[in-house]
Amino acid sequence: MVHDVAGVATVQAKLLRSAGHEVDEIALPVTGAAWRWPLKAFALPVRLAGYAPIGERLRRGGYDVVHVHWLTHGVVGVLSRRPFFVQAHGSDVHLNLKNPVYRRVTEAVLKRARLVFYVTPELRAPLAAEAGDRLRYLPNPVDVDALAPEHLPSRVKNVLIFTRLDRAKGVDRIFPAVERLSHSFEITAVEWGPLARSYVNSYRKWVRFVRPVPRAKIASFLQGFDVVVGQMRQGTLGLSEVEAMAAGRPLITGLDSSLYRDDPPPVIEAFGPDAISTELEQLSVDGSRVGDLARRGIAWAGRNHSLEHHLDLLEAAYFGSASR
Repeated sequence: MVHDVAGVATVQAKLLRSAGHEVDEIALPVTGAAWRWPLKAFALPVRLAGYAPIGERLRRGGYDVVHVHWLTHGVVGVLSRRPFFVQAHGSDVHLNLKNPVYRRVTEAVLKRARLVFYVTPELRAPLAAEAGDRLRYLPNPVDVDALAPEHLPSRVKNVLIFTRLDRAKGVDRIFPAVERLSHSFEITAVEWGPLARSYVNSYRKWVRFVRPVPRAKIASFLQGFDVVVGQMRQGTLGLSEVEAMAAGRPLITGLDSSLYRDDPPPVIEAFGPDAISTELEQLSVDGSRVGDLARRGIAWAGRNHSLEHHLDLLEAAYFGSASR
């Protein structure tokens, strides 16, 4: 298991070990990864030089499966000259395919990979041209048992904006509503993302900003709120949105329901400040709907994102069938 993104590779390694597989976790050098262009270009040769010995280790390691996270990091799979799986997570598709350098690397990786996993439905379309029938949908794993709530909300008073403060998440469609909402609700947001400083300065009069919490405390954190507002731009459910549902919190988000035709998630769809305000106000006078959304969200998260389901999908992709 090469590289880790948002803890997903670590969870996968743990699941595979629990099923009797031997798993090595290999970190990649990240020198310059957070730099901006054109400085980032100077770091690329250094990072590639660091990838070479890892490619050699993969080639000589006798592994049955090589699974690399983040598309551009799939270069180590190419260097290994072994069959490899690669997993797309989001920005490695949305942003990197718009960058002329990263696009060439990404396309080369997609052509060579044995299978290409993608974690949210909207990623399939931009990957299809290069990966075709080698694409596999692999929803992010969520420990739904650990997130199971002690109680379900029955009212709407405390509202959490649970998304990275980033234009890519559509926060510009959420925060124009907070002044109006603050008259009826207590609004909290996580101080996290490239727009964090400017949003704290602009909206702290109406929003309480809190620091990100460790993953082990996500369950207790989410239970402090009655409703969660998620991302508004990408049309899909990211890890934060699924965790909110698993924790039994009704979710308002900008969902493209056409991407989930097989099993539509029980969320409230909204795409702008007026819709968010209207939905919250309507929800606040219908306690039975609050509880119904909470129960249905827990069940949906279990069907689609549980650890057991994720392990089955992994083993089926690797070996043709699940071990359990």
